[in-house]
Amino acid sequence: MMNTETLILMHLLNHQGNTPSQIAEAIGRATTTVSVALSKMIGAGDVWRDEYFRYFSAVPDAEEDQKFVELSDKAYSLQDKSWWNRAANVWLLAFDATKNPGLREKAKSRRKECIEMANWIRPKPEPDYPERRSKRR
Repeated sequence: MMNTETLILMHLLNHQGNTPSQIAEAIGRATTTVSVALSKMIGAGDVWRDEYFRYFSAVPDAEEDQKFVELSDKAYSLQDKSWWNRAANVWLLAFDATKNPGLREKAKSRRKECIEMANWIRPKPEPDYPERRSKRR
């Protein structure tokens, strides 16, 4: 038996632009279950939605987005090593490598996550203001 996320992706490959209720009806799951899964999938960059809350898969088109696939594999590899800044740079390259709006959304969200992780692990030091230096003397 397939999990909800897999069913959603399979459905969206053939029916781009469906609403959560349309997806739920098509795959035989509750609308709330589909909505929760979709929100997780957006965070992972597997799907994206437009301003009308229609959902689209971010699956690459075979040959057309081969460069994106190569770059995303490299970015995931860097993330596995916790090299968040490097991974964010590769996600930016992947964003530039495709015209597919779903893949661009995926690259954008993954890059944002990498930047947040890099800042969380190694926060930037606070600036040393001149008035603080004068008090130390």
